[in-house]
Amino acid sequence: MRRLAILLLPVALAACSARDSALAEDGRERLVGLRADDLRLCAGVPNLTATSPGGEFWTYDRTPPAAGVSAPVPVIGGSLSVAAGSTCRVTFQLVDGRVTRIGYSAESALPLSQNAACAPVVQGCLRLVDQGAVRRE
Repeated sequence: MRRLAILLLPVALAACSARDSALAEDGRERLVGLRADDLRLCAGVPNLTATSPGGEFWTYDRTPPAAGVSAPVPVIGGSLSVAAGSTCRVTFQLVDGRVTRIGYSAESALPLSQNAACAPVVQGCLRLVDQGAVRRE
């Protein structure tokens, strides 16, 4: 039973990471048009801000706590360690007080989950959009 759990653990981690990565990509499209005040409400205060002729840029840095799981996965000739640690930087471009673009700079130890660590930044905003509590325009 333990071997089965060890073999399935990487699959479960990859599935969760793939889901979070898809959520982050969904946020990239669905949060365009969000007002600045609504962005602060759902994502919090940004770590960095900058202004240029192209607009305002609000940056959120996230390093979620590691899932606490690191399991060796047997492969031919040795093993591969799978861990769920990753980091993310999300930058929102705002023009005239509205989100116009969202950029991700993420690093992940799991394949196919490049932007998974970015999901927590946009997840609350997507929830408020779905509930109709904030509007995009």
